[in-house]
Amino acid sequence: MSSSSLPTAADVVIIGGGFAGVATAWALARRGVTDVVLLEREAALGKHASGRGAGLGRQLVDTDATTALTVRGAALLRGPLADAWCETGSVLGFADTAEADAYAARAARFGVPVERMDRVADGELGRRWPGLAGAAPAAALHVPTDGVIDVVRLLAQLEAAIDARVFTDAAVLGLEGGRAAGEPHLVRTARGTISARVVVEATGAWAGQLLGAPPLTVVKRHLFVVEDSAGTTAGPWLWQLGAQELYVRRHADGTLSSACDATPAAPGDYAVESGAEAAFRARLATAQPDLARAALVRAWACVRTFTRDRQMKLARDSSRPWLVWAIGLGGHGATASPAIGEAVAAAVVDALEG
Repeated sequence: MSSSSLPTAADVVIIGGGFAGVATAWALARRGVTDVVLLEREAALGKHASGRGAGLGRQLVDTDATTALTVRGAALLRGPLADAWCETGSVLGFADTAEADAYAARAARFGVPVERMDRVADGELGRRWPGLAGAAPAAALHVPTDGVIDVVRLLAQLEAAIDARVFTDAAVLGLEGGRAAGEPHLVRTARGTISARVVVEATGAWAGQLLGAPPLTVVKRHLFVVEDSAGTTAGPWLWQLGAQELYVRRHADGTLSSACDATPAAPGDYAVESGAEAAFRARLATAQPDLARAALVRAWACVRTFTRDRQMKLARDSSRPWLVWAIGLGGHGATASPAIGEAVAAAVVDALEG
């Protein structure tokens, strides 16, 4: 991260130093686009949603469009970004076998290997994978190529590989100019003003405060770590889908879990809500009763941001061709980040060439 003066001009200015922004700079570097400046208002990268997730490398999600990104992202995480990836496998549990059918079909379309298990008996998952005792979904998919992501290491690895000049403590105060064809856009920041041919909006939940983003929904999710006497990180994590959604991941501090709550929130609202722990324990008691009674180690909250159609917006603005969106990651930013970067970088190159 640069402590030098902000340059006066760049081909590309990326606003936001979370997964979307840093991965875009990484992908641009891989395409040979080097005149790039990344602006982050905090003192370090990934201080908000990107640094607060559970790090679950989940490939199969609820739409084909997002699955295409998470599958591609996981492939890159197993390849050039492998230092941040640990392949543990996962178990996706379903209360409805029809939903399991849909996910199995999606896995086949995207070439993701899965093992199908129906009518999962009490204790069966625990016998196969210690740590999942108590879970008994109607159907389950074991996804052996899923994994766990070290989000701090991933951000550092992406930053280390980029040619962009990264400026922290560089809050963007406004944009001006660029009204005539070919006129540069002036980005006013706390560290000075820089002109840009292309601007990438990657500010997550704050998107639109500067540039009038498409309508976004911001929701808060609580995460908890509880004590676990097993003391092992081996084996897959569990994500139970459906009305009683939750996930459970083993790690060095105990067991990390969430009831997958979705409370409307404001950008940057990470306060743990009163009653969140009780609601979490009530949900966990159904699938993991022993863990539901375990002592709390720590709790925190993160936010997820969705577009109206719940699809990521990774494209040029329809009326402002100099502007490229990288927003609405919907909680899949870690797994999909390298693919998000590729998609946004392609749109940036198109804008530069146009």
